[in-house]
Amino acid sequence: MSDLRASGVPGLDPVIGGGYLDGSRIIMVGSPLSGMDALAMQFARANAGVYLILDEEVRDGMIPAAGLCIEDLAHDIRGDAAVVDSLSTLILDRGIAQALRLLTTATAAFREAGGCLLCTLYEGLHTPYEEALIFRQADIVIRLSAEIHQSQIERRLQIMKYRGMRIPDRTVPFVITGEGLELSTTSRVV
Repeated sequence: MSDLRASGVPGLDPVIGGGYLDGSRIIMVGSPLSGMDALAMQFARANAGVYLILDEEVRDGMIPAAGLCIEDLAHDIRGDAAVVDSLSTLILDRGIAQALRLLTTATAAFREAGGCLLCTLYEGLHTPYEEALIFRQADIVIRLSAEIHQSQIERRLQIMKYRGMRIPDRTVPFVITGEGLELSTTSRVV
């Protein structure tokens, strides 16, 4: 077993020290239109992982997980990598305590075996307290943002937390292509 899992996004692994550390809990934060679902799918595909979808129509490569109890959801999280899309739905439907249980005790064996768990979290839906609780449990927090400047959309990725690693002090521009996210060759200092 390697020490790192590929992000699946061209250009991202060098930014994050080669990939995600085995056993990491990764929280991807952004708006529904920021590209989080594309990044999550790229991660699942790069690692032959499972993609559990809680709040959207099931597409190719996804496993329907709406309505599953935490134990059943955790049972479906297996292999080297797993995506839960979205943690926001879990929080809104079942409460913050259940979401925290999924991130901690329910998936402990998966993470101890080296599996990486990536969860999407939508901005603006949760209290600052709920977000703080989620971020404290995360090993890695990545924020995707999209801002409109006149006729241009500026998309940026920022590593907010990476336990045990130096956090890059810059945002990284990205584009969304038919294949998913791709980092731009230039970046801007924050």
